[in-house]
Amino acid sequence: MKSPKVSIIIPSLDGYRGGNVPRLISDLKKQTFKDLEIDIVKGVRPNGKARNVGARKARGEILVSIDDDVSIGHNQVIENLVKYLDSDKDIGLIGISKLVPKDSNWFQRRCAKEIPRSTSPIYEDLTEGDLVDHTCIAIRKELFFKLGMENEALVRGTDPDLRHRIRNAGYKIAIAPNSWGYHPMPKNLGVLLKMFFRNGMGSAWVQRHYPELAFHDSEDHTTPFKAQTKKQFRIVNFILGLVKSLLCCHCFYFISRVSYALGFVYGLLSGKSGDSWYDKNGVENR
Repeated sequence: MKSPKVSIIIPSLDGYRGGNVPRLISDLKKQTFKDLEIDIVKGVRPNGKARNVGARKARGEILVSIDDDVSIGHNQVIENLVKYLDSDKDIGLIGISKLVPKDSNWFQRRCAKEIPRSTSPIYEDLTEGDLVDHTCIAIRKELFFKLGMENEALVRGTDPDLRHRIRNAGYKIAIAPNSWGYHPMPKNLGVLLKMFFRNGMGSAWVQRHYPELAFHDSEDHTTPFKAQTKKQFRIVNFILGLVKSLLCCHCFYFISRVSYALGFVYGLLSGKSGDSWYDKNGVENR
């Protein structure tokens, strides 16, 4: 059989994700770009390893990774990713803008406004930016393998790690014009706090085992990314973030950062990564 142009990889623990995976597959089959295959990688942890499993099986020359809780914004998203990736060989990674689903409740919408990196603008032109993530990204398979694929040891921070290696290899990172997807926020305060606690544990684990990969993300798409691993910088930046959230009356962001800090301290003391912690505590794999 002729190999497809694009291989879409969707890591998913149960292959269902509350019914979103079947809906996502249905959306992908409606895409105007038809030369593709879809692979649901089930039951593999962490997500970086799951994506590598999918990449090794992929027959396409372009890999598109999509999180299993995402919905595609419209029927030309995959076509746009392929078109702009093919049009500029200097682009190493291209992604889409991120919105909250239209059926989000008031809590989810409020959190999306308060918490950085939850959403991003829709751009009219091809725009360089470092905050494209595994919501939906495309990369040439040849480059993906040349870079050493995803870091399977990381339980958190695979996005900044991959982007950093792409930049160091001399490639650009871009956001496709007029292309977006919907990524849900936690449904209530309890889920939000558990998610940030788990993320704090994961960050502590990376700091303990791979401090050179403890990158500091910018808070929007177009601010230049600077790798920063010094503990002093991260502590000061965290405190400033707390103060800023209070001054802006971003209460949910403030308490989520506090939960993150508690998770970080717990992770340092316990040595746990948080990768299996959400099984016990009902935290979605985000």
